[in-house]
This record gives sequence, structure tokens and C-alpha cells, in this order.
Amino acid sequence: MSATFDLATESWIPVVYLEEPEPDGAEPLVGLRELFASAHRIRRIVGETPPMTAALYRLVLAVLHRAYGPARLKDWEKLWTTETFDPALLARYLDRPDLSFDLFDPQRPFLQCPGLPAGKKSTVAKLIPHRAVGNRVTLFDHTTAQDRVELTPAAAARWLVTAQAFDPGGMKTPYKADKSSERALCNYFGVVLVEGATLKETLLLNAVRYDARASDDAPAWEAPSPSPEPEKRRSRGWTDVLTWPSRRIRLFPEDSGGAMVVAESVLTPGVRLVGELPEIEGMAAYRTPRTPSGRPKPGAPMLPIRLQPVRGVWRHSVELLLVDPWSEERTRQRPRALKQLAALAEHGHVPADTVYTLRVFGQRLDANASVVEAYLEEEVPAPVALIRAGDDALTGLVGCAIELAEEAGAALRAMQREYHKDMRAEPDITLDLAYWPALPAPFGVFLRALNDARLAGQSEQRAMAGWRRAVTSIAEQAADSWAAGIAADGRSLNMIGKHLGAVLDRLRTIARTYDAQIAKYLTKDGHE
Repeated sequence: MSATFDLATESWIPVVYLEEPEPDGAEPLVGLRELFASAHRIRRIVGETPPMTAALYRLVLAVLHRAYGPARLKDWEKLWTTETFDPALLARYLDRPDLSFDLFDPQRPFLQCPGLPAGKKSTVAKLIPHRAVGNRVTLFDHTTAQDRVELTPAAAARWLVTAQAFDPGGMKTPYKADKSSERALCNYFGVVLVEGATLKETLLLNAVRYDARASDDAPAWEAPSPSPEPEKRRSRGWTDVLTWPSRRIRLFPEDSGGAMVVAESVLTPGVRLVGELPEIEGMAAYRTPRTPSGRPKPGAPMLPIRLQPVRGVWRHSVELLLVDPWSEERTRQRPRALKQLAALAEHGHVPADTVYTLRVFGQRLDANASVVEAYLEEEVPAPVALIRAGDDALTGLVGCAIELAEEAGAALRAMQREYHKDMRAEPDITLDLAYWPALPAPFGVFLRALNDARLAGQSEQRAMAGWRRAVTSIAEQAADSWAAGIAADGRSLNMIGKHLGAVLDRLRTIARTYDAQIAKYLTKDGHE
């Protein structure tokens, strides 16, 4: 059938507006033109899954860079202080005759490979990780591989963008012989987004300086239609990375009861990225692995920070938020947007007392990196005063705070392990679940309190003490809940009492050590 679906004008990106939602509860969808025109009235983009949200943000950022830059800080400031994005600049880009944003264009379908043969097509469910296909089990829903999946063009566009960024690895339908695919780029790290009060703020906070004339960089839709053959190459620049074509994909529209749908597609291996991630990917944080003594491993490369279930990404706040003035990014590296945010604060473009949010997206794959096991999204407060600080005392304070939580968690696991060893029973995981998920909220309170102390030039003692009380209280409650949940007889009661007393002693020792460690980092004020 002859089909068309222009992503510039058709509604397909799910958003949340600042005002009240529609009375019928319908999820608002917008096209690229409307997204930029209403960015000051939109709160955020929200996909069906966290990876979809991240992939859509990355695509929109690539459009922003190509249409608006900004090449210099003063260009960024002009965009920041203007209420809306200039629609003329966006139209000048989207209306370029050499570009096609049509999902079903016969020669240049958006983010697809028109040369893939129709003879290899199968269900479009292969683009959706939580749907059952072949030997892939369902994730979160109750579909089976026999169910026919039909997607609207809008939904197909969203899953197309998501697959290019987050498709798992493993065996794919081969174009000819090569059917091995590495996981798509965004599976290697937690995608970090600085979130402002509106979508316009969010996009600009993540729009690092970009000059389209300075390189051969271009997003995937500006390149010629790709060959069906898989390849590997280096990136040409930032928007190339943001829209990296990890897969060769072709969608097949059809008529279903008078409506246009996508039920079939081809998905084959695409482009493998050559190069080191810290030099290429800017929406991630990195750190050098540590030795048991806590020092960076000599000669070890920096690895990206990734999301893990149960334990929060807040434990990597040093790498996410803080600069290391001594290592010069040799042992850790912040996302580029955080580095730029520090510079913007130094130049007075962003108030130092502002607290933004870091939203981190990702997914967990199985041991073979071929099946999605969990979607993940977390948030961490991003106080500007901490981001712009360049002293290692702040790093020491936040590092001590995270170490306190790690030590308390280790104490709980040791109590549980030793009890089960004495009782000759199999250990369980209830303690981790009772402890780690309770820490992100008080850690956010701690970061804000630390930020307030820095702004006022006061000692951070109160913030540090508040965090110590929160950690020890949560750890004690977790230990008590664990003890109360064990079916006890006379022997196990004595053993529970023994190990519970031991962990409480250890927690007190950990707290005293923490107080001693932070003393050398605290700011001295007039009350000390």
C-alpha cells in the first residue's frame, strides 16, 4: 500500500504537559514541530518504557543540535532566555529537501534500510523486548508468540527509535550470512539526563555546545540510505552517536480494517561502534575500577556507570555530579551536560542555588546480553552549587557518605551470612530489599542540605550528621525486620540475639569511623 507518516507533523511522541491532563485521560502525542513549539508548556517526554524515554530524548537532542546549535555559550544563553524555540530555524532544518522524516518513504524511510528484502520480514514484535517472540519469554505482560501484533505508525516509530538505541544483542535475522549482533549502544551505560522545570529547560540543559560546521557530523537521517550489509566504523560526531544505527530495520505498513498499521518488519545486524566510550558518549558517567584498598587500578580503563536493580544509582553521585580537580578526568568523568552546567553557573547563566534532577535510564540484560530482564529508571538531585564546586573536600564528604551506606550494607549482609552459616541454612535476600531501596530519599535530603551549607558558607556537619542518623536508623530497622521475620525456636532465638547484637555494635563502630573521617573535610564556620 502507498503509505506516509511524517514524524515532523504527525503526533507520535508521548509528552506530559504542565497543565492538567485531558479530561478523557488520553496520553498527549506530538510531532517534532509541535514538540519544539510547545516545549515551554511541556513538562517532559514519557515513553512506554524508560529505554524508550531515553531514546526519544536522544533523537530530539539531535534535532535540536542540527537546528539550533548552540555553537557558543552566548548562543546557549540566547536560547535559554527566549521563551520559545524559534520556529523558523526548526522549519529551515526540517524542510530541507535532502531530508525525509517520513516513516514510510520508499527511498529513504526514517532510520530504516529500504534495501532489506520483504522475504525476510516477520512480526514487528521483535522490536518490542517485552513481547514473546520465538524462544523469548514475555516480560511484564501475558502475550504469546502466536499473538498477532499490530502497531499504529506512531507506536512503530517509537519502537523503531528505541530499538536502534537499546536492542539487545544475540542472533538476528541475517541479511546474508552475518547474524551476530552486539547489544545496541545505550545498553552499555546508564543514560543520564539533566531535568529542568520544562521540556525546553531540559533540552537546553542537555544541549552541550555544538557547531554543525566544525565537523562532518550528522544524524543517521542525513546520511544516504544504508546498505543492508552490517558494518563497523568510528563515529563522525555527537549527533551521529545520538542516532547510532545499531540495527538495519525496515517496517512494512498495511491496511487493517481501514486503518494503517505495522504488523511486520525486518531487523538485522547494523553498525558496530569502534572507539572508546568515554571519548565518544557524552550522556554517561565513567569511573576507573578500584582496588580492594579503594585506589584506582593502575592502567585500567574508565568504565561507564550502569543501573543495577535494588542498589541505587545515587551511590555513584561522585562520578555523576562532582569534578575531580586533581585527576583531570583520568579516573572519573561526569556527563558532558554536568560539565557545561558548571561552566554556565560560573558565568551566571544558571543560579547557584538551583537544584535540578538527574534522571538515569537503562535496562538490565541477561548473562548473554540477548534478553531484557528489567527496565530501569532512577533519579538523583543535582544541586548546582555542588556541581560547580571544584574542591576535593566536597568529593571527600560525599564519598564518605556513600561509604557509610556501603559499610552498613556490608554489616547487614555479614550478619545474615553468619547467622545462616551457624544455622546451616540457605541465605535469602530480604535484607538487601529492606535496606537499599529505603536510602535514595534520605540521600536526596542529604544532598540538598549539603548544597544549602555550601551556599551559606557554613559547616556541613549538620547535613553529614543527618545522613548518618538516616543510614543507621534504616540499617537497624532492616536488621529488626529480618530478625522478626525468622521462624524462631529456642536455638535460633539465641542465635538471632547474638548476631543482632553484633551488627548493632558494628553499626556504632562504622558511625564513629565516619565521624572521624569527615572531620578533615568539613568547612569551618563561626560556630566551630
